[in-house]
Amino acid sequence: MRTIYFYAPDEIRQKNIREDQTLWTGDPTNFAAWISQTYFHLKQAGFPCEIAREIPEQGILIADRDTLDNDYPFLDKVMLICVQSDKEYHPSAHLHIVYNPYTWEKTKDSIWNPHLISHWPMPGLIPRDRERNTLVENISYIGNRGQLAPELRSEAWRESLDTLNCHWMPIWDKFQWNNYTNLDVIVAARSFDSRNYPNKGSIKLINAWHAGVPALLTPELGFLAERKTELDFIIIHSLEEAIEAVRRLKSSPELYQKMVENGYKRAKEHTLETTLNQWISFFKDVAFPTYEQWSALSQIEKRWLFSQRYLAFKYGRQKQKINNLVKSKA
Repeated sequence: MRTIYFYAPDEIRQKNIREDQTLWTGDPTNFAAWISQTYFHLKQAGFPCEIAREIPEQGILIADRDTLDNDYPFLDKVMLICVQSDKEYHPSAHLHIVYNPYTWEKTKDSIWNPHLISHWPMPGLIPRDRERNTLVENISYIGNRGQLAPELRSEAWRESLDTLNCHWMPIWDKFQWNNYTNLDVIVAARSFDSRNYPNKGSIKLINAWHAGVPALLTPELGFLAERKTELDFIIIHSLEEAIEAVRRLKSSPELYQKMVENGYKRAKEHTLETTLNQWISFFKDVAFPTYEQWSALSQIEKRWLFSQRYLAFKYGRQKQKINNLVKSKA
């Protein structure tokens, strides 16, 4: 079986990739989520994995988009697999990993060769204390302050929860992001301005399912792609709808319990085992045979593919600049 190289070019990444990935280390980066965890679990499963401090002379190299940054070399001996996360595609990569079904569906037949793989569930997640039963008291957001809608950072939100005898308990400390012990409802909303964030994933929802905590979420495409029934999460479009959703859960223990039980069932679709099997299938059925085909190409053919991706990449960036400029003037 061919060796898979995992790109960790600096001391911090080299240290992080060697950590026990069954524990929460407080590292929320894409490198930790996709490179460190994938390396750890594939190696545990017996795959020949090696850490690459530099781009190897030849073989299969996997890296996350942040680590690759703005360096776009032409690679004719190494087949690069880029984990896109919530960023743009990388022109040097022959294959990409995406976690948002919308992104995959939109570009699955493109030159970017995207393949959909589920997000790893959060390591070391501490679920909600089941003795809290259907109590709705502690309402929380878990994540960076800047990723939360201004309305949910306002006094109006806090005061409205107070009238419902609820407490606003956002968790900003990244070392506590795995602890759902005393949380009763999770709220996640980047904004209430109708943006659907097509590149963002659904990890906040998956974590809530595993933790046994009902979630109130804006209709981001990543969340909607996972939604099968109304019990998966409650959609909110405004501060008023968020308040009403809390009131509804508080007044209906039956609904609360149904959402918890449904979450546990849905969490079974996103376990270490299911995600590991997706990665194993990807390498056996896609990456390894693709590498053999790619290796058989001439350097001219490889350079042609690279130039096509690079031109598409530059066009995409220019198009985004124009769109941003139009929006700023609107």
